[in-house]
Amino acid sequence: MTEAYEVLIVDDEEIVCRGLAQFVKWEAHGFQVAGTAYSVDEALGFLERHPVDVVFLDIRMPKKTGLDMLKVMHSEYPDTKAVILSGFSEFSYAQEAVRYGAADYLTKPVNLKEVEGLLDRLREDFAKRRQDNAVKSSRVEGLLLSAARGYGEVKAEDYGIAVPKQWYGLAVRLLDRELSEQEIGEKKEWFRQMTEGVVPEAIVLNNEAYGLFAVIPCRGEEEAEYFIEILEQSVDMKREWACGVSKIKHGFGELRDAYQEAGQALRYHRASKKEGVIWYQNIEALFSQSIPEVTDLITQLYGRITGPEERSEAVPQLMEALERLEKKPLTLAQLQTLCIRCLIELNGLLQGLKLQDVDLHGQLNQTLEKILLSSDMNSVAGCVGDYVNWLIGQMGASDEQQLGKGVIREMQLYIRKHYQENLSLNALAEQFFLHPNYLSRLFKEKTGKNFVEYLTEVRMEKVMELLDGTEDKIADICAMAGYDNPRYFSKVFKQYTGMTPSEYRERNEGKG
Repeated sequence: MTEAYEVLIVDDEEIVCRGLAQFVKWEAHGFQVAGTAYSVDEALGFLERHPVDVVFLDIRMPKKTGLDMLKVMHSEYPDTKAVILSGFSEFSYAQEAVRYGAADYLTKPVNLKEVEGLLDRLREDFAKRRQDNAVKSSRVEGLLLSAARGYGEVKAEDYGIAVPKQWYGLAVRLLDRELSEQEIGEKKEWFRQMTEGVVPEAIVLNNEAYGLFAVIPCRGEEEAEYFIEILEQSVDMKREWACGVSKIKHGFGELRDAYQEAGQALRYHRASKKEGVIWYQNIEALFSQSIPEVTDLITQLYGRITGPEERSEAVPQLMEALERLEKKPLTLAQLQTLCIRCLIELNGLLQGLKLQDVDLHGQLNQTLEKILLSSDMNSVAGCVGDYVNWLIGQMGASDEQQLGKGVIREMQLYIRKHYQENLSLNALAEQFFLHPNYLSRLFKEKTGKNFVEYLTEVRMEKVMELLDGTEDKIADICAMAGYDNPRYFSKVFKQYTGMTPSEYRERNEGKG
């Protein structure tokens, strides 16, 4: 059932408050009375504790009038609608209130049918506003995620996004991979509400199937540490979530850096079996060498190790990459650091696959110890090669049927959350560190559909839901479903349903 919109009734006459509360059929029109107040001060105190959607407000009251309250609401509660209750002799005063921002006015004695008609109009306005906000929020989220991943820039002024002066990135990921889609959604929504409850200006992005990325404004490291303390007290870090925190940033120009740093800290968390929150600044030494080849190598290695047809290429590719690194002006210590970083990140990615009966942590710790004790670069390369060979053996021996099922399930959840975006097979492969060819074959094998077919199915389900349940324009629905071209959208819909969007809506309206 749709959540009811909340109402506060404010009038110095108790009989008016009680009559409106008791005799208007609020529930039938999608509203409920949250409370009543008999003065402006009492009403403002109520709003401070319990914001509502609508205030029914007497224009004339002793001491402070309804207009006085409207001025406060205009600045402090701009999203709350005000409906003025006025007598016939106060018509001009009520007009002034409407010009000041009141949604409408009702004359006393109040006609209940008139109230209920007004409620229907308000409900439609609220529904449209929520939908517009949802579309805007979705577009803003897509814009910020695109910038965070390095695909574009944030044009904050075009979307009215408030850019914090100082902030840090927080990456979180659920540890339990067996949760249902509903449970995942509920836990992520709880985390979002908890974060925004502590830091109202926080921007929480749904960046992956099991995780979130948040921009947390702060006034310095001390305030950042205070929030993280609250986070650790509020969240069961041992069993529920893994968290990684970036360094302090300034402006959205550093969004990509924060996204990468928080992600690296998160992967370190998963690879190292550490509990609580991992701060990037505490592991920064592992990533201090800005060498793009290392990041590319991690991605390529993961793709080859998880792809049965490409595993034999993993170690030769690794050795070639290490040879190129050795030719750079690196010391032995620098090469050791880069290799440790590479294996920790790789291990963090593989940890998410939940290989049965494989002690990734134990083997990794042994390898890292050998790397640190190596006396020359060849020995370092040998240690890394031995570990990758061991990984390949474990992957080959594992139940690939179960492994593939888990990866594809996560991709399906991701697609269902991000169908509005410009998704492609290559983008999905990059998101999950897999080779596009292997991903395409695995997706078809596990789901019976190729990537495009599944994405179309998800989008069409949403489109039919919007056509059935809303009066939105078809062009708007096209955009909400992730299509830029209305003509192409109509063609795909007809191929999927056998009719155009207009025909589908008309047929269903006829059934109603």
